[in-house]
Amino acid sequence: MKKLATLFLFISVVLSAFAQDFKAVDYKAIEKNIKDPSSPYYYPALMDRYSRGDSTFTIDEVRHLYYGYVFQPSYNPNDTSSSNNSLMESLSKTQLSEVDYQQIEKDADALLAEDPFNIRAINAKLLVYAQKNNVDEYKKLVSQRKAIMDAVLSSGDGITKKTAFHVIKVSHEYDLLNMFGYKYGGKDKLTGHFHYLSLAENRFGIDGLYFDITPVLDFMSKQNRS
Repeated sequence: MKKLATLFLFISVVLSAFAQDFKAVDYKAIEKNIKDPSSPYYYPALMDRYSRGDSTFTIDEVRHLYYGYVFQPSYNPNDTSSSNNSLMESLSKTQLSEVDYQQIEKDADALLAEDPFNIRAINAKLLVYAQKNNVDEYKKLVSQRKAIMDAVLSSGDGITKKTAFHVIKVSHEYDLLNMFGYKYGGKDKLTGHFHYLSLAENRFGIDGLYFDITPVLDFMSKQNRS
C-alpha cells in the first residue's frame, strides 16, 4: 500500500506539472480515425498490438485504443459476468492453493473476454503469472495495463469536473482507485455526465474524484430507446 501511495504521489506531481497537456476525449474524431484502414489508429491493428503486449504505443495510440473500444460491437459498459464474484471470492482468501490460482486465471480470462481493459482481471492474472514465474506473459500484461493507465491519465487528474478522468466503464473507476492506493469513501453522485466518487481519508487530503462517463450514459440511453 505504501508503494502504491508513493507511486500516486509521483503521478500527481507529474500530472500537476503538465496539467495543460490534459486532453478531453474527442469521440467523434476517434471514431473516424479508427475506422480508416489507412490511419495509424485503425482499430483492428491497435487491438492486435494490444493483445500482443506491444510496449511501444504512443499516447495518441492508446487513447484511440481505449476510447475507441466504445465503437466496437462487443462494447458493453455493464458488468454481467458471474466470474467477477468468483474472482473476488478467490482473491479474498488468505492463502491460495494451486486450484485457486487455476480458478483465478479462468475467471480473469472470462472477464477479459468481455472487457479487454478490465484492470482488476489483469492484476489477477499478474498474480497468477508471478506465482508461475511466467515472465513473458507477465510482461505482456504489464504493457497492457500501462496502455490503459496512460490513456486515462492523459485525459485528466480527476480533481475537478474540468479535469475529470474519462472512462468507458464505471467499474474502471473503482479499479483505478485501487491502482492509486485510494479507498472508496462510500458516496457517489451523478451530475450530468460526471460521476463523482468520494474517497476515504487519505494522506493527500483529496475528498473525491470526478469521472466523465459519457459513453456509458450514451449506451444506456440507446438501450432505453430500443
